[in-house]
Amino acid sequence: MLFFIIMLSTVAIVNIAFYYSTKKTASYQDGRLLLVNIPAYAYNLSEVKEIEHNFKQETTKILFLSFLTYLPMIILPDFVDILYFLIIIWINIYLFNLPFKKYRNQLLKIKKDYNWPSQSTKTVKVDLAMLAHMEKQPFNYKRYLIVLIVDIICLAGMIYFKANITSYLYLVLQFIVLIIGIILIKRLPNKTYCDDTKINITINSLRIDYVSHCFFSLILIDALFNFAIQFYLLNKLPFIIVTIVIILMMINMILIINHTKDYQRKKQEILASENQKEYTIDDDSCWKIGFLGPYYYNKADPKTFVYCGTQMVFNTAKTSYKYFVICIWVFVIGLLIILFGYPFYLDYTNQLVDVAIENNVIVVDSPLYDAKINLDNINKVELTDDLGDGIRTNGSDAIVYTTGYCTYDKYGDCKVYKANFHDCYIILYTDDLTYIINDDDIKNTKQIYQEIKGVINNDY
Repeated sequence: MLFFIIMLSTVAIVNIAFYYSTKKTASYQDGRLLLVNIPAYAYNLSEVKEIEHNFKQETTKILFLSFLTYLPMIILPDFVDILYFLIIIWINIYLFNLPFKKYRNQLLKIKKDYNWPSQSTKTVKVDLAMLAHMEKQPFNYKRYLIVLIVDIICLAGMIYFKANITSYLYLVLQFIVLIIGIILIKRLPNKTYCDDTKINITINSLRIDYVSHCFFSLILIDALFNFAIQFYLLNKLPFIIVTIVIILMMINMILIINHTKDYQRKKQEILASENQKEYTIDDDSCWKIGFLGPYYYNKADPKTFVYCGTQMVFNTAKTSYKYFVICIWVFVIGLLIILFGYPFYLDYTNQLVDVAIENNVIVVDSPLYDAKINLDNINKVELTDDLGDGIRTNGSDAIVYTTGYCTYDKYGDCKVYKANFHDCYIILYTDDLTYIINDDDIKNTKQIYQEIKGVINNDY
Protein backbone atom coordinates (compact mmCIF):
# COMPACT_ATOMS: atom_id res chain seq x y z
CA MET A 1 0.00 0.00 0.00
CA LEU A 2 2.83 2.40 0.87
CA PHE A 3 4.54 1.64 -2.45
CA PHE A 4 1.26 2.30 -4.29
CA ILE A 5 0.80 5.64 -2.48
CA ILE A 6 4.40 6.64 -3.31
CA MET A 7 3.89 5.82 -7.01
CA LEU A 8 0.61 7.78 -7.17
CA SER A 9 2.29 10.75 -5.47
CA THR A 10 5.14 10.53 -7.98
CA VAL A 11 2.61 10.43 -10.82
CA ALA A 12 0.88 13.58 -9.56
CA ILE A 13 4.17 15.47 -9.14
CA VAL A 14 5.55 14.38 -12.55
CA ASN A 15 2.33 15.14 -14.45
CA ILE A 16 1.83 18.56 -12.87
CA ALA A 17 5.52 19.41 -13.35
CA PHE A 18 5.38 18.54 -17.07
CA TYR A 19 2.10 20.43 -17.44
CA TYR A 20 3.45 23.69 -16.03
CA SER A 21 6.86 23.24 -17.63
CA THR A 22 5.29 22.80 -21.07
CA LYS A 23 2.99 25.82 -20.61
CA LYS A 24 5.85 27.98 -19.34
CA THR A 25 8.19 27.03 -22.19
CA ALA A 26 5.46 27.69 -24.77
CA SER A 27 4.26 30.99 -23.27
CA TYR A 28 5.03 34.34 -24.87
CA GLN A 29 8.34 35.66 -23.54
CA ASP A 30 11.36 37.41 -25.02
CA GLY A 31 9.49 37.80 -28.34
CA ARG A 32 8.81 34.08 -28.66
CA LEU A 33 5.59 32.09 -28.55
CA LEU A 34 5.80 28.31 -28.74
CA LEU A 35 9.54 28.85 -29.38
CA VAL A 36 8.70 30.81 -32.55
CA ASN A 37 10.04 34.35 -32.91
CA ILE A 38 7.22 36.77 -33.75
CA PRO A 39 7.02 40.59 -33.75
CA ALA A 40 5.32 42.22 -30.76
CA TYR A 41 2.36 43.41 -32.87
CA ALA A 42 1.77 39.88 -34.20
CA TYR A 43 1.11 38.51 -30.72
CA ASN A 44 -2.15 40.51 -30.54
CA LEU A 45 -3.55 39.08 -33.80
CA SER A 46 -6.70 36.99 -33.38
CA GLU A 47 -5.16 34.01 -35.21
CA VAL A 48 -2.16 33.95 -32.86
CA LYS A 49 -4.37 34.37 -29.80
CA GLU A 50 -6.53 31.48 -30.99
CA ILE A 51 -3.49 29.23 -31.36
CA GLU A 52 -2.32 30.13 -27.86
CA HIS A 53 -5.81 29.51 -26.42
CA ASN A 54 -6.22 26.15 -28.19
CA PHE A 55 -2.77 25.05 -27.05
CA LYS A 56 -3.53 25.81 -23.39
CA GLN A 57 -6.94 24.13 -23.63
CA GLU A 58 -5.58 20.97 -25.23
CA THR A 59 -2.67 20.77 -22.77
CA THR A 60 -5.13 20.95 -19.85
CA LYS A 61 -7.19 18.12 -21.35
CA ILE A 62 -4.07 15.97 -21.66
CA LEU A 63 -3.25 16.67 -17.99
CA PHE A 64 -6.59 15.12 -16.93
CA LEU A 65 -6.17 12.30 -19.48
CA SER A 66 -2.71 11.53 -18.09
CA PHE A 67 -4.16 10.93 -14.64
CA LEU A 68 -6.75 8.52 -16.07
CA THR A 69 -4.01 6.44 -17.68
CA TYR A 70 -2.79 5.45 -14.21
CA LEU A 71 -6.14 4.08 -13.01
CA PRO A 72 -5.39 0.51 -14.26
CA MET A 73 -2.66 0.37 -11.58
CA ILE A 74 -5.45 -0.07 -9.02
CA ILE A 75 -6.43 -3.47 -10.42
CA LEU A 76 -3.14 -4.67 -11.92
CA PRO A 77 -1.06 -7.23 -9.98
CA ASP A 78 1.79 -5.80 -7.91
CA PHE A 79 4.57 -7.15 -10.13
CA VAL A 80 2.97 -5.57 -13.24
CA ASP A 81 2.42 -2.17 -11.59
CA ILE A 82 6.01 -0.98 -11.80
CA LEU A 83 6.40 -1.99 -15.47
CA TYR A 84 3.11 -0.32 -16.38
CA PHE A 85 4.18 2.78 -14.44
CA LEU A 86 7.51 3.05 -16.29
CA ILE A 87 5.86 2.59 -19.70
CA ILE A 88 2.91 4.92 -19.16
CA ILE A 89 5.03 7.75 -17.78
CA TRP A 90 6.97 7.90 -21.08
CA ILE A 91 3.73 7.79 -23.04
CA ASN A 92 2.40 10.73 -21.02
CA ILE A 93 5.57 12.75 -21.66
CA TYR A 94 4.99 12.18 -25.37
CA LEU A 95 1.32 13.18 -25.09
CA PHE A 96 2.23 16.47 -23.40
CA ASN A 97 4.41 17.39 -26.37
CA LEU A 98 1.79 16.68 -29.06
CA PRO A 99 -0.07 20.03 -28.64
CA PHE A 100 3.27 21.86 -28.49
CA LYS A 101 4.37 20.39 -31.82
CA LYS A 102 0.94 20.77 -33.45
CA TYR A 103 0.37 24.44 -32.61
CA ARG A 104 3.99 25.43 -33.13
CA ASN A 105 3.75 24.16 -36.71
CA GLN A 106 0.55 26.16 -37.16
CA LEU A 107 2.25 29.30 -35.86
CA LEU A 108 5.25 28.76 -38.15
CA LYS A 109 2.86 28.50 -41.11
CA ILE A 110 1.12 31.76 -40.14
CA LYS A 111 4.51 33.44 -39.76
CA LYS A 112 5.47 32.30 -43.24
CA ASP A 113 2.12 33.40 -44.74
CA TYR A 114 2.37 36.88 -43.20
CA ASN A 115 6.08 37.07 -44.00
CA TRP A 116 6.91 38.44 -40.57
CA PRO A 117 10.50 39.67 -40.28
CA SER A 118 12.89 37.24 -38.66
CA GLN A 119 14.28 38.36 -35.33
CA SER A 120 16.56 35.40 -34.97
CA THR A 121 19.76 37.00 -36.29
CA LYS A 122 21.42 38.99 -33.54
CA THR A 123 24.89 40.07 -32.65
CA VAL A 124 25.85 38.17 -29.55
CA LYS A 125 28.29 39.89 -27.23
CA VAL A 126 30.49 37.65 -25.12
CA ASP A 127 32.22 39.08 -22.07
CA LEU A 128 35.58 37.26 -22.28
CA ALA A 129 36.87 38.87 -19.06
CA MET A 130 33.81 37.56 -17.22
CA LEU A 131 34.25 34.06 -18.70
CA ALA A 132 37.90 33.98 -17.62
CA HIS A 133 36.95 35.03 -14.09
CA MET A 134 34.11 32.49 -13.79
CA GLU A 135 36.35 29.63 -14.93
CA LYS A 136 38.66 30.33 -11.97
CA GLN A 137 35.83 30.64 -9.45
CA PRO A 138 36.01 27.79 -6.89
CA PHE A 139 33.06 25.49 -6.30
CA ASN A 140 31.83 24.80 -2.75
CA TYR A 141 31.77 21.02 -2.28
CA LYS A 142 31.64 21.08 1.54
CA ARG A 143 27.87 21.38 1.89
CA TYR A 144 27.37 18.16 -0.09
CA LEU A 145 29.33 16.22 2.53
CA ILE A 146 26.14 16.35 4.64
CA VAL A 147 24.28 14.47 1.88
CA LEU A 148 27.09 11.90 1.68
CA ILE A 149 27.02 11.39 5.46
CA VAL A 150 23.24 10.73 5.38
CA ASP A 151 23.68 8.29 2.48
CA ILE A 152 26.60 6.50 4.17
CA ILE A 153 24.62 6.10 7.42
CA CYS A 154 21.69 4.78 5.37
CA LEU A 155 23.99 2.35 3.52
CA ALA A 156 25.54 1.12 6.78
CA GLY A 157 22.08 0.54 8.28
CA MET A 158 20.89 -1.32 5.19
CA ILE A 159 23.93 -3.61 5.30
CA TYR A 160 23.63 -4.18 9.05
CA PHE A 161 19.89 -4.97 8.93
CA LYS A 162 20.26 -6.97 5.67
CA ALA A 163 18.06 -4.89 3.39
CA ASN A 164 16.76 -6.34 0.13
CA ILE A 165 19.30 -6.08 -2.68
CA THR A 166 16.93 -4.02 -4.86
CA SER A 167 16.79 -1.36 -2.15
CA TYR A 168 20.45 -0.56 -2.80
CA LEU A 169 19.55 0.61 -6.32
CA TYR A 170 17.77 3.65 -4.91
CA LEU A 171 20.93 4.55 -3.00
CA VAL A 172 23.03 4.10 -6.15
CA LEU A 173 20.60 6.38 -7.98
CA GLN A 174 21.00 8.92 -5.15
CA PHE A 175 24.79 8.99 -5.66
CA ILE A 176 24.42 9.27 -9.45
CA VAL A 177 21.98 12.21 -9.16
CA LEU A 178 24.36 13.93 -6.73
CA ILE A 179 27.36 13.55 -9.06
CA ILE A 180 25.45 14.56 -12.21
CA GLY A 181 23.90 17.54 -10.38
CA ILE A 182 27.29 18.86 -9.27
CA ILE A 183 28.72 18.42 -12.78
CA LEU A 184 25.77 20.25 -14.37
CA ILE A 185 26.02 23.14 -11.88
CA LYS A 186 29.72 23.48 -12.63
CA ARG A 187 28.92 23.49 -16.35
CA LEU A 188 26.19 26.12 -16.11
CA PRO A 189 26.53 28.47 -19.11
CA ASN A 190 27.80 31.92 -18.14
CA LYS A 191 25.77 34.65 -19.81
CA THR A 192 26.67 38.15 -20.93
CA TYR A 193 23.92 40.42 -19.63
CA CYS A 194 25.44 43.83 -20.34
CA ASP A 195 28.67 45.68 -21.18
CA ASP A 196 29.82 45.88 -17.55
CA THR A 197 32.07 42.92 -16.63
CA LYS A 198 31.52 43.38 -12.88
CA ILE A 199 27.74 43.17 -13.29
CA ASN A 200 28.06 40.07 -15.48
CA ILE A 201 30.27 38.41 -12.86
CA THR A 202 27.86 39.39 -10.05
CA ILE A 203 24.77 38.00 -11.78
CA ASN A 204 26.45 34.78 -12.94
CA SER A 205 27.93 34.19 -9.48
CA LEU A 206 24.52 34.88 -7.93
CA ARG A 207 22.86 32.43 -10.33
CA ILE A 208 25.35 29.63 -9.58
CA ASP A 209 24.92 30.23 -5.84
CA TYR A 210 21.12 30.08 -6.07
CA VAL A 211 21.11 26.96 -8.29
CA SER A 212 23.62 25.23 -6.02
CA HIS A 213 21.60 26.12 -2.93
CA CYS A 214 18.36 24.84 -4.47
CA PHE A 215 20.00 21.61 -5.64
CA PHE A 216 21.56 21.06 -2.21
CA SER A 217 18.17 21.52 -0.51
CA LEU A 218 16.56 19.14 -2.99
CA ILE A 219 19.20 16.41 -2.78
CA LEU A 220 19.41 16.63 1.03
CA ILE A 221 15.67 16.21 1.57
CA ASP A 222 15.71 13.40 -1.00
CA ALA A 223 18.49 11.68 0.98
CA LEU A 224 16.46 12.04 4.19
CA PHE A 225 13.37 10.66 2.44
CA ASN A 226 15.34 7.67 1.13
CA PHE A 227 16.74 7.12 4.65
CA ALA A 228 13.25 7.20 6.19
CA ILE A 229 11.74 4.88 3.56
CA GLN A 230 14.54 2.31 3.77
CA PHE A 231 14.40 2.11 7.56
CA TYR A 232 10.61 2.00 7.51
CA LEU A 233 10.72 -0.96 5.11
CA LEU A 234 13.17 -2.60 7.52
CA ASN A 235 10.64 -1.98 10.35
CA LYS A 236 13.09 0.25 12.20
CA LEU A 237 11.14 3.52 11.88
CA PRO A 238 7.42 4.27 12.42
CA PHE A 239 5.38 5.57 9.48
CA ILE A 240 4.92 8.93 11.26
CA ILE A 241 8.60 9.69 10.58
CA VAL A 242 8.07 9.04 6.85
CA THR A 243 5.03 11.35 6.94
CA ILE A 244 7.07 14.11 8.62
CA VAL A 245 9.80 13.79 5.96
CA ILE A 246 7.17 14.01 3.17
CA ILE A 247 5.81 17.21 4.75
CA LEU A 248 9.36 18.58 4.94
CA MET A 249 9.78 17.75 1.22
CA MET A 250 6.70 19.82 0.37
CA ILE A 251 7.91 22.74 2.51
CA ASN A 252 11.32 22.46 0.86
CA MET A 253 9.77 22.67 -2.63
CA ILE A 254 7.91 25.85 -1.65
CA LEU A 255 11.15 27.36 -0.33
CA ILE A 256 12.97 26.46 -3.56
CA ILE A 257 10.27 28.14 -5.66
CA ASN A 258 10.50 31.28 -3.49
CA HIS A 259 14.28 31.15 -3.74
CA THR A 260 14.05 31.05 -7.55
CA LYS A 261 11.73 34.06 -7.59
CA ASP A 262 14.12 35.91 -5.27
CA TYR A 263 16.98 35.34 -7.74
CA GLN A 264 14.90 36.65 -10.66
CA ARG A 265 13.97 39.74 -8.64
CA LYS A 266 17.59 40.50 -7.68
CA LYS A 267 18.77 39.97 -11.25
CA GLN A 268 16.17 42.39 -12.60
CA GLU A 269 17.10 44.95 -9.95
CA ILE A 270 20.78 44.80 -10.90
CA LEU A 271 20.06 45.07 -14.63
CA ALA A 272 17.46 47.81 -14.16
CA SER A 273 19.95 49.94 -12.25
CA GLU A 274 22.32 49.81 -15.22
CA ASN A 275 19.62 50.20 -17.87
CA GLN A 276 21.06 47.29 -19.85
CA LYS A 277 19.52 44.42 -21.79
CA GLU A 278 20.36 40.74 -22.14
CA TYR A 279 21.96 39.39 -25.25
CA THR A 280 20.27 36.20 -26.42
CA ILE A 281 20.19 33.92 -29.44
CA ASP A 282 16.79 33.15 -30.92
CA ASP A 283 16.53 31.04 -34.05
CA ASP A 284 13.36 29.21 -35.11
CA SER A 285 15.29 26.65 -37.12
CA CYS A 286 17.37 25.62 -34.09
CA TRP A 287 14.34 24.61 -32.01
CA LYS A 288 12.56 21.31 -32.58
CA ILE A 289 9.87 19.42 -30.68
CA GLY A 290 10.94 15.83 -30.08
CA PHE A 291 9.51 12.87 -28.17
CA LEU A 292 10.64 14.33 -24.84
CA GLY A 293 9.81 17.94 -25.65
CA PRO A 294 11.68 20.94 -27.09
CA TYR A 295 15.34 20.51 -27.98
CA TYR A 296 17.98 22.82 -29.42
CA TYR A 297 20.39 21.96 -32.24
CA ASN A 298 22.95 24.52 -33.37
CA LYS A 299 26.48 23.52 -34.38
CA ALA A 300 27.53 27.18 -34.55
CA ASP A 301 26.57 27.84 -30.92
CA PRO A 302 29.54 27.07 -28.60
CA LYS A 303 27.36 26.68 -25.48
CA THR A 304 26.58 23.22 -24.12
CA PHE A 305 23.38 24.43 -22.38
CA VAL A 306 20.88 27.01 -23.61
CA TYR A 307 17.81 28.48 -22.00
CA CYS A 308 14.35 27.33 -22.99
CA GLY A 309 12.00 29.58 -21.09
CA THR A 310 12.91 29.21 -17.41
CA GLN A 311 14.74 25.90 -17.86
CA MET A 312 17.93 24.80 -19.54
CA VAL A 313 18.28 22.23 -22.30
CA PHE A 314 21.24 20.63 -24.03
CA ASN A 315 22.57 21.91 -27.31
CA THR A 316 22.13 18.50 -28.95
CA ALA A 317 24.74 19.32 -31.60
CA LYS A 318 27.47 19.11 -28.94
CA THR A 319 29.52 15.92 -28.59
CA SER A 320 29.08 16.03 -24.81
CA TYR A 321 25.31 15.61 -25.30
CA LYS A 322 25.87 12.33 -27.17
CA TYR A 323 28.08 11.07 -24.32
CA PHE A 324 25.39 12.12 -21.83
CA VAL A 325 22.69 10.18 -23.72
CA ILE A 326 24.93 7.10 -23.94
CA CYS A 327 25.56 7.23 -20.17
CA ILE A 328 21.82 7.54 -19.47
CA TRP A 329 21.01 4.53 -21.66
CA VAL A 330 23.82 2.48 -20.11
CA PHE A 331 22.47 3.32 -16.65
CA VAL A 332 18.85 2.51 -17.60
CA ILE A 333 19.77 -0.78 -19.26
CA GLY A 334 22.04 -1.68 -16.34
CA LEU A 335 19.27 -0.87 -13.87
CA LEU A 336 16.77 -3.05 -15.75
CA ILE A 337 19.27 -5.91 -15.91
CA ILE A 338 19.89 -5.71 -12.16
CA LEU A 339 16.19 -5.31 -11.29
CA PHE A 340 14.76 -7.95 -13.63
CA GLY A 341 17.48 -9.71 -15.62
CA TYR A 342 19.51 -10.97 -12.65
CA PRO A 343 16.48 -12.43 -10.79
CA PHE A 344 15.31 -14.11 -14.02
CA TYR A 345 18.77 -15.61 -14.46
CA LEU A 346 18.79 -16.91 -10.87
CA ASP A 347 15.34 -18.42 -11.31
CA TYR A 348 16.24 -20.02 -14.66
CA THR A 349 19.35 -21.63 -13.14
CA ASN A 350 17.50 -22.71 -9.95
CA GLN A 351 19.66 -20.42 -7.81
CA LEU A 352 16.91 -18.00 -6.80
CA VAL A 353 16.15 -19.44 -3.37
CA ASP A 354 16.97 -22.50 -1.32
CA VAL A 355 14.82 -23.49 1.70
CA ALA A 356 16.32 -25.85 4.26
CA ILE A 357 16.09 -26.83 7.93
CA GLU A 358 19.25 -26.38 9.98
CA ASN A 359 19.48 -26.82 13.76
CA ASN A 360 15.72 -26.58 14.22
CA VAL A 361 15.59 -23.37 12.16
CA ILE A 362 13.98 -22.90 8.75
CA VAL A 363 16.54 -21.08 6.60
CA VAL A 364 15.40 -19.18 3.48
CA ASP A 365 18.59 -18.43 1.58
CA SER A 366 18.73 -16.34 -1.61
CA PRO A 367 21.22 -13.91 -3.19
CA LEU A 368 18.35 -11.37 -3.08
CA TYR A 369 16.79 -12.02 0.33
CA ASP A 370 17.07 -14.25 3.39
CA ALA A 371 15.11 -15.26 6.48
CA LYS A 372 15.36 -17.52 9.51
CA ILE A 373 12.27 -18.90 11.30
CA ASN A 374 12.56 -20.94 14.48
CA LEU A 375 10.59 -24.19 14.28
CA ASP A 376 9.70 -23.92 17.99
CA ASN A 377 7.60 -20.82 17.22
CA ILE A 378 5.43 -22.54 14.59
CA ASN A 379 1.95 -23.58 15.73
CA LYS A 380 0.54 -24.76 12.41
CA VAL A 381 1.71 -25.40 8.84
CA GLU A 382 -0.14 -25.63 5.53
CA LEU A 383 0.74 -26.29 1.90
CA THR A 384 -1.09 -24.60 -0.98
CA ASP A 385 -0.70 -23.86 -4.66
CA ASP A 386 -3.13 -20.93 -4.59
CA LEU A 387 -2.67 -17.99 -2.24
CA GLY A 388 -5.80 -16.25 -3.52
CA ASP A 389 -6.17 -12.49 -3.80
CA GLY A 390 -3.70 -10.32 -1.96
CA ILE A 391 -1.78 -7.07 -2.03
CA ARG A 392 1.78 -6.18 -1.02
CA THR A 393 1.86 -3.47 1.67
CA ASN A 394 5.63 -2.99 1.68
CA GLY A 395 8.80 -4.71 0.57
CA SER A 396 9.97 -5.64 -2.92
CA ASP A 397 8.29 -7.16 -5.96
CA ALA A 398 10.56 -7.77 -8.94
CA ILE A 399 8.17 -10.02 -10.92
CA VAL A 400 10.30 -13.11 -10.25
CA TYR A 401 10.13 -12.85 -6.46
CA THR A 402 8.27 -11.01 -3.69
CA THR A 403 9.51 -10.18 -0.21
CA GLY A 404 8.03 -8.09 2.56
CA TYR A 405 4.56 -7.77 4.05
CA CYS A 406 1.40 -8.72 2.14
CA THR A 407 -2.28 -8.94 3.03
CA TYR A 408 -4.25 -11.92 1.65
CA ASP A 409 -7.97 -12.60 1.81
CA LYS A 410 -7.25 -16.14 3.02
CA TYR A 411 -4.41 -15.53 5.45
CA GLY A 412 -4.60 -11.88 6.51
CA ASP A 413 -1.32 -10.04 7.17
CA CYS A 414 1.70 -12.14 6.25
CA LYS A 415 5.45 -11.85 5.87
CA VAL A 416 6.34 -13.24 2.47
CA TYR A 417 9.47 -14.75 0.93
CA LYS A 418 8.27 -16.33 -2.29
CA ALA A 419 9.45 -17.26 -5.75
CA ASN A 420 6.50 -16.15 -7.89
CA PHE A 421 6.88 -18.61 -10.77
CA HIS A 422 6.69 -21.72 -8.55
CA ASP A 423 3.11 -22.15 -7.32
CA CYS A 424 3.67 -24.21 -4.22
CA TYR A 425 3.80 -22.34 -0.92
CA ILE A 426 4.30 -23.22 2.74
CA ILE A 427 2.11 -21.25 5.18
CA LEU A 428 3.67 -21.01 8.65
CA TYR A 429 1.52 -19.79 11.54
CA THR A 430 3.14 -18.37 14.69
CA ASP A 431 1.67 -16.45 17.63
CA ASP A 432 2.81 -13.12 16.21
CA LEU A 433 2.88 -13.52 12.44
CA THR A 434 2.04 -15.72 9.46
CA TYR A 435 4.89 -16.53 7.06
CA ILE A 436 4.66 -17.60 3.41
CA ILE A 437 7.77 -19.24 1.94
CA ASN A 438 8.74 -21.52 -0.92
CA ASP A 439 11.71 -22.91 -2.81
CA ASP A 440 12.39 -22.42 -6.53
CA ASP A 441 12.01 -26.21 -6.77
CA ILE A 442 8.44 -27.38 -6.05
CA LYS A 443 9.66 -30.86 -5.02
CA ASN A 444 11.94 -29.33 -2.41
CA THR A 445 9.10 -27.10 -1.14
CA LYS A 446 6.90 -30.18 -0.61
CA GLN A 447 9.76 -32.05 1.06
CA ILE A 448 10.45 -29.17 3.47
CA TYR A 449 6.72 -29.00 4.23
CA GLN A 450 6.69 -32.70 5.22
CA GLU A 451 9.75 -32.20 7.44
CA ILE A 452 8.16 -29.19 9.19
CA LYS A 453 4.88 -31.09 9.60
CA GLY A 454 6.73 -34.03 11.11
CA VAL A 455 8.52 -31.82 13.64
CA ILE A 456 5.26 -30.10 14.68
CA ASN A 457 3.38 -33.42 15.03
CA ASN A 458 6.18 -34.85 17.19
CA ASP A 459 6.01 -31.80 19.47
CA TYR A 460 2.34 -32.45 20.05
